[in-house]
Amino acid sequence: MSLSCSSKVMVNEIEVDFVALKLLIDGEWLEIEARQLALLKLLIKHHGEAVSRNLIMDEIWHDTIVSDNSVSQAITQLRKSLQDDKGTPRFIRTVPRVGYQLIATIEEVKEPESLEGLSVVKRTSKPTTALIGIALGMVLMFGLFQLTKPSLSLPTYEYETRLTSVPGPEGFLRYSPDGRYLAFSQISDNRSQMDLVVYDSQTETIHSIKSTGYSEEAPEWSPDSQWLIYYRHDPLSCDIRIMSVSTPVETWRLSPDRHLGDCEPGYSRQKMHWVSNDTLYRRRWRDNQAILTKISLSNDDSPQIVQQRDLPEFSPLLMDIDKESLLMLLVEKRQKWFELRLVDLANLTSEVIDRSEQDYWGLKWHNVNESFWLGNNSLRLMSLDGESEVVHDPIGFIPDIDVNRVTQQLAYSEGQVNVNLYNIDLHHQSPSGEVKSRQVSSSARTDILPTMSKEGDQMVFVSFQRGAADGLSHVEIWLKHKHKKAASLLTNLAENIKPDYLLWSPNGENILLGDTEDKLYLINTFSRHMVPIVSGYEQLDAVVWSADGKRIHFSALDEGEWQPLMYDLQLGTSTPVEETGQEKVKLQDVSMKNLNPSFINYSARIADFLSLKLAPELGLYDLQPSLSLYRPAITEQGIYYVVRQGLLLKLYYYEFDTNHNRLISHIGNHEQDFALTLSVSASDDGKRVVYSKVENVETDILLQRKMELDK
Repeated sequence: MSLSCSSKVMVNEIEVDFVALKLLIDGEWLEIEARQLALLKLLIKHHGEAVSRNLIMDEIWHDTIVSDNSVSQAITQLRKSLQDDKGTPRFIRTVPRVGYQLIATIEEVKEPESLEGLSVVKRTSKPTTALIGIALGMVLMFGLFQLTKPSLSLPTYEYETRLTSVPGPEGFLRYSPDGRYLAFSQISDNRSQMDLVVYDSQTETIHSIKSTGYSEEAPEWSPDSQWLIYYRHDPLSCDIRIMSVSTPVETWRLSPDRHLGDCEPGYSRQKMHWVSNDTLYRRRWRDNQAILTKISLSNDDSPQIVQQRDLPEFSPLLMDIDKESLLMLLVEKRQKWFELRLVDLANLTSEVIDRSEQDYWGLKWHNVNESFWLGNNSLRLMSLDGESEVVHDPIGFIPDIDVNRVTQQLAYSEGQVNVNLYNIDLHHQSPSGEVKSRQVSSSARTDILPTMSKEGDQMVFVSFQRGAADGLSHVEIWLKHKHKKAASLLTNLAENIKPDYLLWSPNGENILLGDTEDKLYLINTFSRHMVPIVSGYEQLDAVVWSADGKRIHFSALDEGEWQPLMYDLQLGTSTPVEETGQEKVKLQDVSMKNLNPSFINYSARIADFLSLKLAPELGLYDLQPSLSLYRPAITEQGIYYVVRQGLLLKLYYYEFDTNHNRLISHIGNHEQDFALTLSVSASDDGKRVVYSKVENVETDILLQRKMELDK
């Protein structure tokens, strides 16, 4: 039997029990996570060899999509459990740009063949017969528990009805605590704002409650179903409104509402959580950072805000809170992946449930502390220990879910979206100054990351078939010449490559593709051949072509230190800048004109620059949320950027020399958030512009009826 198949091994002086999930260190048994033991077993299997990060991801996470940083974190956790020092390792050595090597001595711990003459290879005294019996009993109990452990109980649901069928999106589904009403936000007829709508399940009628010319979003009920709160905002302001709903539903549209509190204009909304008569949780924004805020309310006849307390340790992108247990499902962004956590709001403790490179949509508790609903590319019921069952496969995606706690009815929004590319040619601007946009990509696919060549004669972009709000399939790179009607395929990408940016070489012969894993690929526009050129680093920054297009300068984070490097296209190798004699690119000396999307905090740096240059002209709008929504483009003369004003999206151009800022065009509406990188690109002279446009957003609300109670 190989060591990697043994149930117990000695790693240096530490005994590892793979069955009991424990380590014996200095005579004390300590628990260790199963994933850490799986990683240790993989290193033992390749004892003495350098195990690559890719192999670790393939073996440990299997079909789960994780980032390269997940490997680093797993190695760090395993080192901590083994009490190993990264600086002077005795167990695991880092092999730079390759992977990790187990350097400890390994010895199998022989298992006894029978109870007679039973002995255990340990550095402590031999156990007594009584202790042996207890140990065997515990092993048998553990095995029995594993065999009898209940699987995820999937409730029986069947399709009941489609609740809405109108153009545009509906979202922010919220059942009233008494189960009678479903409140939601619906796009207005002119698609300029969201209206507040309520469905009465008793009469099976829909009532338009608020249609004021503002956007009313994210309704939430008081625990006694007597009050309704929601966000109301326009391009310049945002506040939380409250209205009484104690009268018949037919009169609610006439009910006066009043100001309850302020909110941050420009940012996307998430559901609020009114967990008790005197406590409300919501997400607010500070310095472009999402923060969980606890609001204390008065218990008077008309609720008032008494106190607001920020909980900055939690940064919710999405959340759901059970009102009785105060257990919260929380989604946060951690570098390159999304992290799903279970949080106990009573004592503010938390634990990680899941990690994914894909965003989470439609999060809702099913059985508290056991299972929850998740949307995205299917309607799924998931357990806290990772089990998953699909209840419904939509044609498109599922961005929102809510559960009627009285009837157990399941409401969810389901829909589709297209993303196309549009071109603006300022060489042919009309005398009146009117700017016209022209669609340049197919409406049947999702096209993102358009990137203009230096002269603007060619454009390259990423295209994929979008089956879900966060799913990529059949990802391709396409090339479009301005004098040709149709684009041509450059290359197909492997499933594990998720593009983040594209950079043209100065001579237009090559395109550099940077992905979300901080790897670089080179695509030749003539041969249409793509090759990987840079990988194995924790992070990349400031990827810049040399003037002659023969070299690529970049900075790489390796073992916690930044190193300036240069890749030579002719040699096909990366070399530290100090060894080449080439001039070192200093990040602090890079001017605004020379930035590109490979720079860390690219959009944030542009937002800071424009906020300083254009204050107070754009002081009314917070640039950061807009530039987080649309990646801007820098030309030799200025910056193209998109500002979200309410639901309107407007393209602006700031000129460096004149400090002049002008509106170019209205480029559409922002009706719903999507897990997509939207961007603007332009030729160096700024005369040709291309941008991504989300259009034809269509979601409807559907109902599923529960056929039987969970057993």
